[in-house]
Amino acid sequence: MSATTPPPLVGEPTDGPLGADFGQETTLNCDAEAQRLFGLDPDALACPYPIFEKLRSDAPVAWVDAIESFVVTRYEDVAHVLRHPEVFSSALATGPVLARQMAEGLAQLAAGGDGELDMILSRVKRGRTPVLLSADPPLHRRQRNLVNRAFTQRRVREYEPMITELARRLVAEFADDGEVEFVSRFAVPLPLAVIADRLGVPRKDMADFKRWSDDFTVAIGNHHLGPDELKGMLVSQAEFYEYFNAMVEARRISPTDDLLSELANARLDDGDMLELPELLGMLNQFLVAGNETTTKLLTFAAKRLAEDCELADRLRAKPDEIEGFVEEMLRLEPPVQGLYRQAVEDVTVGGVAVPQGASLWLAYASANHDEAVFEQPEALDVGRSSSQPHFAFGFGEHFCLGAALARTEARVGLRVLLDGLRDFGLSERNRFEHESSYVLHGMRELWLTFTAAS
Repeated sequence: MSATTPPPLVGEPTDGPLGADFGQETTLNCDAEAQRLFGLDPDALACPYPIFEKLRSDAPVAWVDAIESFVVTRYEDVAHVLRHPEVFSSALATGPVLARQMAEGLAQLAAGGDGELDMILSRVKRGRTPVLLSADPPLHRRQRNLVNRAFTQRRVREYEPMITELARRLVAEFADDGEVEFVSRFAVPLPLAVIADRLGVPRKDMADFKRWSDDFTVAIGNHHLGPDELKGMLVSQAEFYEYFNAMVEARRISPTDDLLSELANARLDDGDMLELPELLGMLNQFLVAGNETTTKLLTFAAKRLAEDCELADRLRAKPDEIEGFVEEMLRLEPPVQGLYRQAVEDVTVGGVAVPQGASLWLAYASANHDEAVFEQPEALDVGRSSSQPHFAFGFGEHFCLGAALARTEARVGLRVLLDGLRDFGLSERNRFEHESSYVLHGMRELWLTFTAAS
């Protein structure tokens, strides 16, 4: 079967759970083990790692009815799937359940005869095209070749002074308060301001920028989307596409010194450039990936420092080790716990038969804790060898385009925090509530106590 001609099932939501059709010989059903996690139990979302450990041991490739997919939990098996994009499509990167719910919700809303909604849907369709996260080769490689230069390590280094200044300004705003809600005052505004600035978004539009980001992620890893939430997501998408449609047109006529101009005018040697729907889809992904994941990384890192004063003191004394600390936090608490792939032909994964059209959820968070790969996987070791990469940014063909930027934001942001504040602690205000998603792993808020550095 040609890798460029996937079967009709790829990219289309299934009619319902496939598990019953596979038979007991093909899979171990792990609903009893995964029920709490995929049912969004708060304790399971806060710490899913014991569940993953049991799955790696007892059912490393197991069917879960709740998400209508095989769950793949061992490092070796996750790596195998990621190494073969010609066999495992990314067309349904957020899963078959969400795809079907979106299709059903759109049909219900369209049947309502709402003229305003019809206009919204027509706008949303402008950005509905396979892009990066949901694109397969060769389309994915073409898109990446067009935008790679905007995300190189050299380019990211140019942003570092701006990131440092933003971080210092944010810390200065609360340094004398002795207590802060860290997510809203630092972990959100730092990466959001960076990606907004790079895209040329004026500061006056930042509230809309954040609202769009929140609405885009509300259904990822949460299959309890109501009609009001769906409509809110569509309205935000329509506003987002309308906003950036005008900006792209302006940048193509009169380029400025920002990332949007670079993307809008990027060309390959043969003159090929991104079409508008592709560019709008990319900007949508950059908005989410450019701030949501770094926010979660910074929050878990700050919590760890507040729990371990000796570690905080060590990193102040040896700031070069902050980079290793960031890598360990990415491994231990990956902001993206896993993503989906879809088999384009009958295959075997981890000794389990996976039929054509079946969906697989690759548990990156589980692979990052695999004891067969990482010695003492639950321990934080800032000097851990990088001979085996973690999967916090994916792997292979779809390795995260913005990984260098996220790492730089975290490293710089944490160094500024450690330089400006002392005596980190956890406030009694904390409830440690996590977001209702088995895909996006983050805390809603984090209250820190501290003293300002002299």
